[in-house]
Amino acid sequence: MAYQKLSPVTLIAAIQDKIEENTRIRCYDAVPENAESPFYFAEITRILPANTKTMFRDNYTVWIHCIAEESESSVGVYQLIEGVQEALTEDIVLPEPFDLVMQTDGGVQTIKTDETGEKHAVETFDFMVCYGFKCKI
Repeated sequence: MAYQKLSPVTLIAAIQDKIEENTRIRCYDAVPENAESPFYFAEITRILPANTKTMFRDNYTVWIHCIAEESESSVGVYQLIEGVQEALTEDIVLPEPFDLVMQTDGGVQTIKTDETGEKHAVETFDFMVCYGFKCKI
């Protein structure tokens, strides 16, 4: 019997829903041209198998880009970082038959100022998802 893995589209949609629900700030998977800041942008950067003796699992690494309004101050980007960290203290909701095993905050990877003058931070999260159980017959 073949097991169906979680679609990356489904994972990103669940992450976007949780961020938007808890921060009231838009989270894109593709940023439209001239999008108004502040906003978040989520992208999957790595998918690794994490199978055990009893479960089929994948570990998804997701980068959440926090784009603050143009400012000399970093307060806006720090507020966005705090917002996404707080939003993702609640587990994302995945459809059946997938189970979220672990949701881990990997911390801030970088903070910079873009060419547009907007502050830009990258926060990483890992989502371990079980998509089936192994059994002996």
